[in-house]
Amino acid sequence: MMENSTNLPIALAALVAAATLLSACGDDVADDVLDPRSGHQVATVVPASAAIANAVIGALDPATMVDAEMQKVLGGPATCSFHYTSFGQPVAALRADSNDEPASGVVKLNGHLIEMQTTRAEDSINMTAGDIRLAIAPQGDGEEAKMVFEIGQDMKVGYRGYYRCARPA
Repeated sequence: MMENSTNLPIALAALVAAATLLSACGDDVADDVLDPRSGHQVATVVPASAAIANAVIGALDPATMVDAEMQKVLGGPATCSFHYTSFGQPVAALRADSNDEPASGVVKLNGHLIEMQTTRAEDSINMTAGDIRLAIAPQGDGEEAKMVFEIGQDMKVGYRGYYRCARPA
């Protein structure tokens, strides 16, 4: 009888440990929130050509940005933004003017912020700076969207993600 009572605390400790480990499963937190690539330091703003000069190909995907980085370029909060994941930070953002037309945009490449000229097309929002082009095309009535990222004639990559607006743009 004494042996069973000494095993009980061990069994309870194992049960608590298992419950603790399993409780972390299924959290609705994006990877970039748990392990942000941009860290807490605000990136520098540079011309498009400087951002891609001597670039590491792996760092050429548009990177997530924090509010301070977007506001540094846009001069205020972003009106609309494209996200890789439903819970993730923006990788492209724009600010609309008083007529709800896209006015300026920002993207982060190779650790640098790039101010983008932003225009509306029939089915997309287009952002350009030098040889860098982004086209964000909302899909249907929801938040789902496609983004095409190009550098000159040498690189073209498509992404599926989410496009969100605080107000139309």
